Amino acid sequence: MTQLKWVFAEAPDPEMVRTLTDQTQLPAEIVRILINRNLTRREQIEKFVNPDLSDVFDPFALAGIRQAVDRIVAALRDQERIMVYGDYDVDGITSAALIFLVLNRLGADVSYYLPNRLVEGYGLSEQGINEALERKVDLIITVDCGVTAIEEVKYAHDRGIDIIITDHHEPGVNLPDAVSIVNPKVGAEDTLGQELAGVGVAFKLAQALYRSLAQNTAELEEHLDLVALGTTADIAPLIGENRILTKHGIRQIARTNKPGLKSLCFVSGLMGREITAGQVVFILAPRINAVGRLGDPELAIRLLTTKDEVVAPQIARKLDQENKLRKKLDETTLKQALDLANKECDAENDRAIVLAATGWHQGVIGIVASRIVERYHVPTVLIAVDGDEGKGSARSIPSFHLYNAIRECEDLLLQYGGHKYAAGLSIAKDKIPEFRERFTKVARRMLTAEDLVPTLLIDCYLDMDRLNDDFIIQLEQFAPFGPQNTRPVFMTGNVELVGSPYIVGRNHLKFRAGKGGRVFNCIGFNMGELAEPLMAHEGSIDMAYVAERVLWNNNYQLQLRIKDIQLNG
Repeated sequence: MTQLKWVFAEAPDPEMVRTLTDQTQLPAEIVRILINRNLTRREQIEKFVNPDLSDVFDPFALAGIRQAVDRIVAALRDQERIMVYGDYDVDGITSAALIFLVLNRLGADVSYYLPNRLVEGYGLSEQGINEALERKVDLIITVDCGVTAIEEVKYAHDRGIDIIITDHHEPGVNLPDAVSIVNPKVGAEDTLGQELAGVGVAFKLAQALYRSLAQNTAELEEHLDLVALGTTADIAPLIGENRILTKHGIRQIARTNKPGLKSLCFVSGLMGREITAGQVVFILAPRINAVGRLGDPELAIRLLTTKDEVVAPQIARKLDQENKLRKKLDETTLKQALDLANKECDAENDRAIVLAATGWHQGVIGIVASRIVERYHVPTVLIAVDGDEGKGSARSIPSFHLYNAIRECEDLLLQYGGHKYAAGLSIAKDKIPEFRERFTKVARRMLTAEDLVPTLLIDCYLDMDRLNDDFIIQLEQFAPFGPQNTRPVFMTGNVELVGSPYIVGRNHLKFRAGKGGRVFNCIGFNMGELAEPLMAHEGSIDMAYVAERVLWNNNYQLQLRIKDIQLNG
């Protein structure tokens, strides 16, 4: 297990803590955390705790959205054929489903298209445009892709097809010559909506379209389930607009009227349960992702758009089966990648890992790259080689801007795209050694030895006598939890073990511990290797943990989920 460096949040001004504690009637520990998350006024805290859909920003604040809406309105008026062009991951699938359903309700002659990962790769492709020509399409609306597709947009334009781009990925130096580009990352860094995932941008377009056509925008709330799915699956920051849309969207998942999503909740074991962002990320999203990772994402978008109560469960079961197959591929590829990393890489000195192999499935290497980042805490690129070309997926750590680093190697690549934490690329096989050398050189320049030590931010010291159901319920108002709005981490020192630690499931540590007469159930996921040292230890321990309620036998129980342990003495 990687040794973590504990970093404690700064103690905020005591007078501000006292004032806000009086105003909000929240515990002082919670107020300290809110202040450290830049919520320093009562009104801000009230909006954070109870985000309202009326607080979302005006969609017309996004550059390019007026031109996009005008072109779509003209297409609706003239009954032109429209194709929604998505991507094969959850963000792209939910984005495409949302725009398709909205246009369909508005009476459009609309179809959708998602690229095959194994044949076309990411983004707008000539093959997809040729399919649009076959369908006699007049207008393509991209979702979650397109901002770097300069040649593809020209190819479509030369053949009489207009293109509207909606995206959230980093733009290149030059932009495609589209009818409109709606992307918060095009333009100034302080543009509203920087945090939006592709489905969030699609939702803003839907809002603007409804307003222009004098439709009731409240109707769009039924599609917030899709927004929550795509946003959380894309690991987008759960702040600002994303937090508002996702909080309401997760509630909408539980009461969705989409037969496919309802069926997916059933086969996933979530039907009738309270749904959290974590369950969306780790239970629902992988099943939607599975078919796109293994090839054709067509089934996933059919699931989210069908109104057939008979077909929906059939598709949901198929997605569940595909996800089991994907998990097996993950495990095999991870073992091969770790063996290769041990033989070929010096992560500490290179400060990056670049691995390539023939036979890897390009649909799972992104997941495996994330696992390797967790293990070594360095930026990682995995490349699946097929013939003379390799398709790569990359994942990063907080102190390394992945997209910028890959851009420094762009002359070696056939194609690339992404953002700070995740990216994709394609490369000629004979260029891989040079890319590995260049990329690790960039990593050595950009990263210090200190950057390679993973840190654990601890929000607050906590006395265990503060832990009760009321405190946890108030903590749960921080939800949905995710990037930039993580579940608060507490630290309690000199905790005593009660009984013996033991291992459950796949290497999970369980034990009981307490202080001052309070004893709690504790679990540390993937921390089984600590069981033996804890059993041999005779002193107290310091614990960093999150406090949560878990459902067990139809009752909620308080549990401490361990983030790290330090042995005293």
